[in-house]
Amino acid sequence: MRAVAILLGSVLVVYVPWAGAQMIKCVDARGVTHYTDKPQPGCRGGAVNIKPIPSLSGAGKAPAAKDDQATEQAFRRRQIERSTRDEKDAKERLAREKQCERLKLDRALLERASRVYGTDAQGKYGPLDDAARVTRLAQYDDQIAQACR
Repeated sequence: MRAVAILLGSVLVVYVPWAGAQMIKCVDARGVTHYTDKPQPGCRGGAVNIKPIPSLSGAGKAPAAKDDQATEQAFRRRQIERSTRDEKDAKERLAREKQCERLKLDRALLERASRVYGTDAQGKYGPLDDAARVTRLAQYDDQIAQACR
């Protein structure tokens, strides 16, 4: 049995180079397509390039061309640039979210507190009157609108 397997394997090894024969695509008068290895009379069509299926082991694989290497390098460079840009955008978004939350908290404290201290229009520090408080709340609203988009 083993001898038969060896004989069959050696026959296949010898036969495989001839297996890459040229195929002809033939369309007959009725429009039916046929594939054959010899041209047939009355058929339209021509040679069809059939590429062999690459082996799973990668044996016989042609080395990558310089264009393929350049394309691969450009692809990797774009991946790195994209990930760097995404990280930067994520950090900026996180910073904006933190600023937005801080502004909302400060506005809520200003709105709910019974007595609020701060600098008034003249630059003096002390308790804020209602007009100064409303002005400060409007400023917080503007800042929140810009920071929390």
